[in-house]
Amino acid sequence: MGSPKYEVSHALGVDIGGTAVKAAVVSSSGELGEKFQAPSPRSAAELRDFFRSTLQAVNVPLRGVGIACKGIIEAESSRIHRLPGDLHFLEGSVLGQFVGNDLAVRADNDARVALVAELLWGAARGRRNVVLLTLGTGVGGAAMVDGVILHGAAGIAGHFGHMTVDPHGPLCMCGNHGCLETYFSSRAIESEYFAHQHRAASTTLPAKSDGQIQHTEAIFQAAAEGDPSAQSVLERAFDYLGALVVSLLHAFDPEVLILGGNIAQAGDRVLAPVRAAIAKNGCGMLGREVPVVLESAVGYGGVLGAAGLIFLQQQVLEA
Repeated sequence: MGSPKYEVSHALGVDIGGTAVKAAVVSSSGELGEKFQAPSPRSAAELRDFFRSTLQAVNVPLRGVGIACKGIIEAESSRIHRLPGDLHFLEGSVLGQFVGNDLAVRADNDARVALVAELLWGAARGRRNVVLLTLGTGVGGAAMVDGVILHGAAGIAGHFGHMTVDPHGPLCMCGNHGCLETYFSSRAIESEYFAHQHRAASTTLPAKSDGQIQHTEAIFQAAAEGDPSAQSVLERAFDYLGALVVSLLHAFDPEVLILGGNIAQAGDRVLAPVRAAIAKNGCGMLGREVPVVLESAVGYGGVLGAAGLIFLQQQVLEA
């Protein structure tokens, strides 16, 4: 990224997540400065208080505020059109109104924001065709085609977790049946392992006395140590993920596929089966090897990408 033409070279990035809201001052070169964090807000007033206290604590001039959040978001106005789950109270809100001053505000879906971080400072830098998947509690995604990050007519482009992998599959939160999220996500993997325990199948992880289910990280570790149920659950989940990934490569023909999210932190345990699925099913049409890599920004990637919305917009204005 070239030197900014403006004296103010910092932006505030804010990532509104389901368990925490994070913020940080970010330089135009992608360096993190002051960091701020609080539990996820459970009301609009709590979110407004977070923005107020954070902006009061920032001690450098800001070019603007970028915001990442789940849901269907209109980037220009920062209005949230649809947002199911714990943050549903924000549905219909204009996120820019929480900033409460004259700063420029940009907002977008958290997966697209993750791609912005990779485009400016990570694995997508210098690329024009990229697909990114975020693998976590749900499955998100974003695609850049010929240098443009896709939004679609209604802002839902990139919601790859809600692509059908089994038309006769279970009901998804979106109302569809057999979405990828119902087979490959933390929720899906954890509930499937719990079902094995409930059926008294062979497992090495004990059933929790409080009725809670094992976390995905523990299931990955158990599979690596030979737990047959964990291995079965993950093999099935990766069959569906692999099928979707090959379809995405054929649809978008990207230069690189980037995997992010909590599940992707398992590293080679995720990369290896995805690469194997591509090698088995994707070589004929693609005629080349598509690199599959992990996202560069971990932990504060949403914050970096959110701030990146401000820098990216400035690049557009300067072009």
